[in-house]
Amino acid sequence: MLPPVAERPKLRATLDQLSAAVEDLLLGGLTTASEATRQTLSGAMQEAARMRLLRLGGTLRVATEELGRYTRQEKSFSRRRLTFFLNRAWVLSRGMAHALQTSDEKEYNRLTWSPPVQPLPAIEVVCLGAVKKVAEHAFVAFEFRLRAVSDAGPVKAGQRLSWSAVFPVKKGLDIPAEGFLHLPQKQKFAPFILLEGKTVAVSNANVSGDEAGGWRLTLTDQSTVVSGKAFTDWQRFLSWAPEPALERLTNHKPGPLDLETELQEDVVLREYEIEKSIAGDEPGQSVFPITAGRLALHAVVGPAAEGKTLKENLEDLRKRKYNLPTLFGLLHYERCRLVFQALTTFAGSPDYITISKESVNKAALLKAMSFT
Repeated sequence: MLPPVAERPKLRATLDQLSAAVEDLLLGGLTTASEATRQTLSGAMQEAARMRLLRLGGTLRVATEELGRYTRQEKSFSRRRLTFFLNRAWVLSRGMAHALQTSDEKEYNRLTWSPPVQPLPAIEVVCLGAVKKVAEHAFVAFEFRLRAVSDAGPVKAGQRLSWSAVFPVKKGLDIPAEGFLHLPQKQKFAPFILLEGKTVAVSNANVSGDEAGGWRLTLTDQSTVVSGKAFTDWQRFLSWAPEPALERLTNHKPGPLDLETELQEDVVLREYEIEKSIAGDEPGQSVFPITAGRLALHAVVGPAAEGKTLKENLEDLRKRKYNLPTLFGLLHYERCRLVFQALTTFAGSPDYITISKESVNKAALLKAMSFT
């Protein structure tokens, strides 16, 4: 849906400034990146958030983070990542500006990619895994991969849902990423309850669907999230077949705005073998080759704090060789490779192998609560 007429001039001006800033940066090179350039990207990101332009906002967030890594001369800086998201920001800003100018609602909707939101009065879920993302000096984010225990509104029993939580990192704060999971949300619950192996009852929320048959869960100020009983029937959710994934790949029409993870699959491996890790494509990244039947997977592990726990757990699994537990994770396709992100092992109850079990510094956690 096109924004209200009164909002369009301001948004159009922001989009024009953004595309010009990206052009200046790409033409002049990264050494020309100025504070004004970063302010333009940051201002556009804030406007995108205000207008609920999730695709543009997410693109600018990654581009701004990567530009910050460059200016701070961090080893984790990725030229490939920065170039991709800057180009994506330019395509989006130019295309959206043109759609506004011509009042082309269909094109605007395609570029903003905002799936319709539906109310969800109540649902009961369990958590199969948690993705952890750590951007040093910037934020910590978790994406929880959930399953519906029973039918609830548009969501059917067994269908996939995801819910994300993002926490800004205060300069000088020294607590593990997992510490943020103990911080209360607006809805007066700590996200860590999703990792206790219990059902969780959510009420007064919203969901939006995706083409792969999953749902994204969004909480409102009126939502409640309450821990329930211990859950034992995990096996009902631990099945995967490649045929639906192959069908989605066959029907997919690639375009300049695609992200590799937009064709992401929840995958379950029962018979597999893990080999010794090798260096990944990005600085500090590791890759564990995994074979599962005829599948050859690249299990990617992030650098430093983001991937430390996962790397240790995959090393333990590699050394076991026999009687390996069921392995749950996410699969996407990148550079003609099957890229796998391991999340959880199941030997009865779930073991969330991305999440550290180290104790949290309570004093540092209280400091974090003062600004979260």
